[in-house]
Amino acid sequence: MSNGNGGATANQNGGSTRDKVRGAVGDIGDNPVALVAGGVALGVLIGMLIPRAAKERELLDPVGRKLADRASSVAKAAKEAGKQEIDALLPGKDATKERVSALFGSVVNAAKEAARN
Repeated sequence: MSNGNGGATANQNGGSTRDKVRGAVGDIGDNPVALVAGGVALGVLIGMLIPRAAKERELLDPVGRKLADRASSVAKAAKEAGKQEIDALLPGKDATKERVSALFGSVVNAAKEAARN
């Protein structure tokens, strides 16, 4: 008896699983963006697993070096531009010294005036 029930349960589970698979396939077909994203992810995974050929290295290494050099140049240029902007915003050493001297002179003069009164 238990064998008959076990068989019926397996058939019910199998039918249920088939229905779930059919539903999932139908859902993917309804959402083409998910299908494309899944395809891209699968392609990246396969690309990572396949070893690179010598010809591929020969062709792509110079391109990679050029891209790295350009990125480095852009980063250096951005750093220099930022440094120049900061230097333009901050007062120079001479101007700061003059301001501190003027402030100190004002404080000394104010102290003399206060002492007179």
